Amino acid sequence: MARTPPISRDPEPLQLLAQRLKAWRATRRAGQRIPEELWKAATQLAGAHGLSRTATALKLAYYDLRRRVTGAGPPRRPTLRPTPFVQLAPPSWPVGAVEGGTLELVQAGGARLTLRLPNAKPQELLPLVRLVLRHQR
Repeated sequence: MARTPPISRDPEPLQLLAQRLKAWRATRRAGQRIPEELWKAATQLAGAHGLSRTATALKLAYYDLRRRVTGAGPPRRPTLRPTPFVQLAPPSWPVGAVEGGTLELVQAGGARLTLRLPNAKPQELLPLVRLVLRHQR
């Protein structure tokens, strides 16, 4: 496997930027990001000398440099929809209602809602089902 040539064999612009990056790395605070000015210079050099050679000479992450050269934004996280909160008024069922009112809704994705309303009648649970399903869309 061929080794990458040392930085001294790289063209002068790569050497100069490599020295600037080395000086910046020596004085930076922990966690500080590379300044945009240096990234911009690196992307210009990558256009002239190639991604791999530039990333190696400048000791930059290849994929970070490629992302900046191609103009793609930072990697995106999937957007999560906030789960809606549905507050229900307490039921006003008579005390002597039929026992065993349990409502369990399960979505195809695995989300589950279980309501245990021991004094609820089945026909009284239907409005709750409609309310919950309406908020799912």
